Order: sequence, then structure tokens, then C-alpha cells
Amino acid sequence: MNDRAGDPTTVSAASPMSTTAAWSAVALLCVALLLSYTDRLIINLVVDPIRADLGLTDLEISLLQGAGFAVIFALAGLPSGRLADRVNRRNLITAGLSLWSVATIFCGLAVDFWTFLLARVAVGLGEAMLVPAASSLIIDSFSPRRRGLALGTFSLGATFGAGSSLFIGGVVLGWIEAGRFAATPGLAALEPWRQLMVLAGLPGLALVPLLLLVREPARRHSAGLVAISAVLARLISDNATVLRICLVKGALGVGDYALIAWLPTLLQRSHGMTPLQAGGLVGLSLTVSGVIASVAGGALSDRFAQHWGVRSRAALLLGAYLLALIGALLFLLAQTGQQTALAFAIWALGSVSGYVIGHVVMQESVPNEMRATTVALSLAVTALVGISLGPTLVPLVAEHGFGGEKGSLQAAMGTISLGAALLALVVIWRPASARLTELRKRSSG
Repeated sequence: MNDRAGDPTTVSAASPMSTTAAWSAVALLCVALLLSYTDRLIINLVVDPIRADLGLTDLEISLLQGAGFAVIFALAGLPSGRLADRVNRRNLITAGLSLWSVATIFCGLAVDFWTFLLARVAVGLGEAMLVPAASSLIIDSFSPRRRGLALGTFSLGATFGAGSSLFIGGVVLGWIEAGRFAATPGLAALEPWRQLMVLAGLPGLALVPLLLLVREPARRHSAGLVAISAVLARLISDNATVLRICLVKGALGVGDYALIAWLPTLLQRSHGMTPLQAGGLVGLSLTVSGVIASVAGGALSDRFAQHWGVRSRAALLLGAYLLALIGALLFLLAQTGQQTALAFAIWALGSVSGYVIGHVVMQESVPNEMRATTVALSLAVTALVGISLGPTLVPLVAEHGFGGEKGSLQAAMGTISLGAALLALVVIWRPASARLTELRKRSSG
């Protein structure tokens, strides 16, 4: 396979490093990604206690959930990606993990909106170092025929992280309220939500020594750092496939974070669930659908690549985004908490599978020395558009679009996710439909 060309028609079986070492690296990076999503999203489980304790409004809370994290995540993402294309990726990941773990602990020690915001900014800065470097490292660790499954397995960290932050967080919060940490020095005097944030940050520090055991793979076909002008030229080549996938990630991110940020609160406010019940239901929905989407999406895209070449992966994106659209429609129509969670699971099935497949398509569409930079760009778009707007749009649309009355929260969440899915389909239509046409011609021929 010609990695620099980014448009191969065959798949090589050659593997750049041992299978055991490669999958061990994926496992550890998956855990790191899980912890990053846990530390990023754990705040969503304790929105009302934080608001009451610090005297915040729903809008201020949404800024802590979204923009406070997302802006620095986006701004630091591109420099981190460029750095990952040049320095030891394992060491960069380890530094980021250490930073965001300590910052999560400091979230639990915040005394007002501004100190909380500063800690969330530090979480975003640390997490910006992970995915670009990890994606590049994984691509260099596997042959093309296994990259979809490898990146899909890595993305399980996001799935389990988003789910476990709510489910395990609910369990731990229950333990805290039951007094299980009453004798723990430094924790007993803190409010339950503060204890939860402190406990969430500790596992990351424990993972640091294990990550240092990961071997940095050799960069394949790398000719050094590519100029920004060359990066931009590659983004708009081939029907602007890479640029369109970046934009789609931002669009779907609006729906993702609108739902994830406010669904636990919706289940508690409108359906009378406890934090544990709400976290468990959302976590189960996201985890089950996310695991299926990550593994099946990655494996299916590998099968397409082996039979019809790596270009064929992009055709699968249409089905993924259509599934997300169906989930958004069902969310608007849901009447019970269980129906709402099921609709969210269908949304996640489409969104996560689209994320995994799109991630592989991007990585295989650019040369080695642009991979981390390209991933960083997609994350920057996701952060600036998805994470910044998603949580904040919900209270604004609920208040100004639906009058802030009972049911307005669900209506706002459903409307935002529906619009995000429609936009994703429109943006990706040209390159994905072109791949679909190629597949039909090959099948008929």
C-alpha cells in the first residue's frame, strides 16, 4: 500500500510491528480515552448540585459543560496535532493524561464559576493531546487490513467513557452519599459532587506508568512535517472528502453533546429518576450501541476495504448518518424515560459508527506526516461547533423556541439533534454517494 498516496486500491498484509505489542498499545490507549471522556462528561451527572452549591444558572452550567472545555480543546488541538506529527507520541499522550487528571481533581475544589472554568480549560488542554497522537500511533502499528478494527477498538474508550461517566459516576455518587468515603482524609469534608470529581481524576494518574511501557512505532513513509499549505490542499482534494468529514463531525457533535449533556437531567426532571437510575440508563444505552457501532463499523469498513479498496469505506457513512437521523426523530416522539433512552441508543449507533468509519477514511486519505494534524483539525471543528454549541443551544432553544415550559427540554434536544443529522447527510452526500456509485458499478461488472 502507498500510504503517501492515500488512495490505494489494494490492501497490504504487511504489519509494521508485532501483533501483541500493537494490540497492547491499543488497549492502554483505549483506557486513556475512556478516562478522558469520563473526566470530560462526569459533570453532566451532577448539574443541579453544582448549580445550587455555586449559585450558577443553566447557561453558566452549559458553559462549563461545553465552551469552557471546548474552546481550549479546539485551540490546543491543532498545535498538539502538529507536535504529534513530529515528536514522540507516547510521551505527548502521557503528558496530556497527567494534566487533565490533575485538572479534573481541581474541578472538585472550585469555589466559584471562574475557578471551575479555569479547571475545565486545563482539562481541555490536556485532552487535546490524546486522540491525534494516539490515532497516528495506531495507524503506524497496524497493516491497512486491520486499521478499521484497531481504530474502532480504540474508540470503545469514548463509548465506555461516555457511558461509564454516567453509570459508574452514579454508583460512586451513591456510595458517597451512603458515607463510604466518610473516613477518607481530605474527602469527607467535601460535598458529594466535589468528592465525585476528585475521585474521577485519580485513575488517570495511576495509568501514567503503564502508558510509559508503550513502544513508539516507526513512522511509515514519513518525509517530515508538511507545510500548512500542503495540508489545506489535501483537505479539499477528492471532492473535499477529508474536509467534509471534519465538518460532519462538528455537525454531529452538536447533536451528540446536546443529548449527552442534558439527557441525565431530562430523565431526572421529567421522569423522576434518581442520578443513579438516570446515569445507569443513559450509560447502558450508550455503551451497548457504542460497542456494536465501534466494533461492527470498524470491521465492516475493513471488509469493504479488503474487497473493493479503501476508498469504498466512505460509502458506509450514508447509512450511519441516516441511522442517527432516525434516532433523532424517535427522540422527539418518545413518551417515557425508557423510550427516550432507546431513541438515544439508536442515535448513538449511527453517530459512533459514522465517527469510526470517518476516522479511518481521513487517516487513509492523507500521508503519514499529516495524520495527527488532520485528526486534530477534525477534533477542533468538533470542539468549536459540537461541544461549544451542543450543550449551550439546549437551554436557549428550550427557552426561546419552546417557551421553557414542561417538555421544552426534550423538544429542544430532539430538534437540535435532528438538524445536526440532516446537515451531516447534506455535507457528506457528494463524496459518499460517489463511492456508492463506484461500488454499484463494480458489483454489476
